[in-house]
Amino acid sequence: MSNKFIILMVLVSSFAMAETKPIFTEPMAVRAGAAVIPDNAYDGTIASMECLIVPGPGGDITDMNVDIDLEHTWAGDLVIKVVAPNAAVLTLQSRAGFAEPADDGTGGFGDSSDYQAGSIINFSNGGATSAEDAGSTIIGTDFICTTDGLCNYFPFPDQGPGTDFTDFVGMDSAGNWQVCIGDAGGGDTGNFISANINFTVAAVLAPPTPVPSVSFYGILLLMSLVITMMVYKQKRRV
Repeated sequence: MSNKFIILMVLVSSFAMAETKPIFTEPMAVRAGAAVIPDNAYDGTIASMECLIVPGPGGDITDMNVDIDLEHTWAGDLVIKVVAPNAAVLTLQSRAGFAEPADDGTGGFGDSSDYQAGSIINFSNGGATSAEDAGSTIIGTDFICTTDGLCNYFPFPDQGPGTDFTDFVGMDSAGNWQVCIGDAGGGDTGNFISANINFTVAAVLAPPTPVPSVSFYGILLLMSLVITMMVYKQKRRV
């Protein structure tokens, strides 16, 4: 066997290993009352994601943040978005640890850490850590939030739509919002347990008290009364 052939085989094997996602976990059981996140189904559309509906309270938005409870192995598979009633989309997290070339579910694999049920993950503009860095400080068998104590993240859309929660400022919060999770990598599964959107809305000011208007005839009547009183006082003096 020639040296060139051996080198070629090593390069091919290395490339195959780089493109093959190792699987360390068995498929996760379906959790009662939770929505199953379809494995390896995400293609960049909301229709390919598992979404939960969150009703808005009404009132113009001044700030908002999102709480999510989920369980899933290999967090870097996941794309998380919030969708407004008018279909505006903000990507909260996009395959943490993987700089994808496009928001279409294709390409390599992100961070291998896991999400654990009961550990509430919060996304807000004031989050302490970028959503892209979720799981970056722990090993693949550890849990984000539970193990590293990092539970609050600011949005990192990567190639997905949106910038941050200021995208929704000034919008009426009324209507059905959606929080959606998509899975862009095969072999790891999970459940979407719950989602909540915490809205801060502008105070609704009471309408001003109307001031009664005085008609032309009302002014004439008032002037007549004033003149009558003046004449009456003058007569009393005489």
